[in-house]
Amino acid sequence: MWWREKITYLIFLWLTIGGISACQDSPEEQYIRMEEEELESGIRHDSLFKGIHFTMEEKQFRDYCFNQNLEGEFKQGGVKSGNWVECKLKDELRYPAAINFFPKFQDNRITEMEAAIYYDNVRLGAPVPKGDSLLHDVLQLMEKWYGEGFIKINSPYFYKADVYVKVDGNRRITLYKDASENLINVWYVDLTAKPRKDE
Repeated sequence: MWWREKITYLIFLWLTIGGISACQDSPEEQYIRMEEEELESGIRHDSLFKGIHFTMEEKQFRDYCFNQNLEGEFKQGGVKSGNWVECKLKDELRYPAAINFFPKFQDNRITEMEAAIYYDNVRLGAPVPKGDSLLHDVLQLMEKWYGEGFIKINSPYFYKADVYVKVDGNRRITLYKDASENLINVWYVDLTAKPRKDE
């Protein structure tokens, strides 16, 4: 009978679509798989930005920043923290911008880097793109620096920002909108570093 064939076809179609949906991993599962695969590869990616890298010794980092300051590239201060280092991003984004950063050291070497990227006009109070527009610009910059492959993980809380994450070998990069929406936080972690004692 024709209706049996139609029902059989609809059941087949439903099972096929259901099977395809079931095969699609959630962003969280994609991230877990990506981290496992990257760590298993044994490849190291220590480069961060502007000549700074994981395993850089604290004295080497401070000497490097001092010399960059003498050359007018780095300075102390910034929108995120006045105790951090600021470097101008002159041509990397649509408008003049800066990255404000400072590392965390373990056994005298950089294992993490906290940073924030924002447009210079934030300091002056002038209107600039913010929120999703700024996030889009920073994501493009991150892909230019580190390649494509950032995964979006939706926040389960309405008051917390979605997170974008990418893992290359030992280097994990996470970025998300700051509560102020005038800057994007970026967090670099060396996944092969031993957990700190305060964690």
